Amino acid sequence: MSKDTKNHFIYNRHFPDSKSILQRKGKGVTDILKNAIFVLDTNSLLIPFNTGKENIEEIGKIYQNLISSNKLYIPEHSLKEFAKNRSFRISELFSTIDNQLSTLPPIKSFDYPILEGLDAYKKLKKTKEEVLKQIKEYKKDLEDLKSGIIDWNWSDPVTTMYQNTFTEKIIISPAGSEEELIKEYENRIEDDIPPGNKDKSKDNNAIGDFLIWKSILELGKKKKKDIIFVSNDEKNDWLLKGNQKSISTKFELVDEYYRFTGGYDFMSMNFKTFLDFQGLEINIFEVFKEFEDIFELPNSLKKPSGNNTFKALKEIDKYINTYLIDIEDEYDDVYIDQNINEQIDIFDKNYRVEYFGTEDWNIYFDYFFLFSKMFDQMKFLNNEIVYQAHRQKRSTYAESIQLTALCKEFSNKYASLELMR
Repeated sequence: MSKDTKNHFIYNRHFPDSKSILQRKGKGVTDILKNAIFVLDTNSLLIPFNTGKENIEEIGKIYQNLISSNKLYIPEHSLKEFAKNRSFRISELFSTIDNQLSTLPPIKSFDYPILEGLDAYKKLKKTKEEVLKQIKEYKKDLEDLKSGIIDWNWSDPVTTMYQNTFTEKIIISPAGSEEELIKEYENRIEDDIPPGNKDKSKDNNAIGDFLIWKSILELGKKKKKDIIFVSNDEKNDWLLKGNQKSISTKFELVDEYYRFTGGYDFMSMNFKTFLDFQGLEINIFEVFKEFEDIFELPNSLKKPSGNNTFKALKEIDKYINTYLIDIEDEYDDVYIDQNINEQIDIFDKNYRVEYFGTEDWNIYFDYFFLFSKMFDQMKFLNNEIVYQAHRQKRSTYAESIQLTALCKEFSNKYASLELMR
């Protein structure tokens, strides 16, 4: 059967049993909460990095209570995604503190001997000495914070809480071999069946949401319970949206869960609402926000108002495409316009500020992190070619080969990223 013919009956794949549409009698949130079991998404596992020690302990107590009642489970794939992404959280925390050290503005010299007879001048000099002393102490405290992060050695407060709270019995997995799961996922992608159908352009982990969903279905079928999926993922493959705001869980998911489990309910709930229902009200804030207003930063380092990240990437892509055209005929002494360095600096300064803590962070960060590493290599190779081109001491063929490969890889990855937007 051709794809065109198959798509004429796409709703048969979305809703294979029309009777379930009429048979299902939806329950309210309060009714579902009475006996439901909870499943944690990856982003819910990462959120505690955005709160304090006492709140992490309180969240741990909630988890322990739910686990003791057999009401909390974690997809194996979510746990693996957490393992990968927590590295980024810790790296971001370290980088932000390290950047704070490098961006503290200096106190300009103010020495005018002619003013020494004035009391105000004497007071100003004394105040300056006190401020310099405080800044020195503040820098030492920041250095101590960096050392503390290094000393964690992967025993950060969030991971430690999970290690002390979670057990193997709450880890759930999808049924089937890798080959079977890939085949089913590809069929669902062809028929645009959620979840995961919006991730098909991703190079890595496109199947992630589908694996989590399959784990949820297997758990629901085994336990014969309503399930509440605790997730801050607001993509259209999980939630119905209106005016870019979440309304309710995607009906295709609700219907599939109902059919697969023999009549039970499924719904998605964000992490804060989940905690509220457990009787815990805490502030979930952006990590590093507390650092922003301690000192007035230079204009060039203040938080940008526009999307400088993608503007910079677009300019970088232009420079690289020009280079790839120029390099076709001659590998020696051909280099990227060094104005690219300014755009790379803009990208490096802005992608964390603009995207960390947003719902797009987990979607884009793999790309941003890879680009940042690639740009470091590009700058090194490009500078070497420029240096040798001016000095004409040796061939830069080897560097050009490496630089060209990096540029082509970036160009492909950037095109893939643009398809996701």
